[in-house]
Amino acid sequence: MIIDDEEHIRDSLSCFLEDFDDFHVRAAHSAELALQELRLEPADLCIVDIRLPAMNGVEFIRVVREQGLCRRHVLHTGSTDFQLYVDIGELGLRPEDVFQKPCDSMAMLERIRHLLGRG
Repeated sequence: MIIDDEEHIRDSLSCFLEDFDDFHVRAAHSAELALQELRLEPADLCIVDIRLPAMNGVEFIRVVREQGLCRRHVLHTGSTDFQLYVDIGELGLRPEDVFQKPCDSMAMLERIRHLLGRG
């Protein structure tokens, strides 16, 4: 599942992943909408923007992990905030799980495949 408030980013990532690999991709423009969808159908992996309206990406990851809705995450962000790396460390994520916008789509695809055991 892709969670990003920028429509063109959601659309381009969705198309890229569906074209390059056999992924079933869902997308949401907010953490709240993504939570509703994940409660109906959990995801294997979420690509999450950090700066989202209302609930931010870090809080979203905490909630979905606590509720068992998604265990693997890749962050896709325009933020260069040092605190981000402290937050992701507390979540058990690694720096290689963070992709700065605009990102190298192939590198992100490789990381996603690795996390899903397809690489």
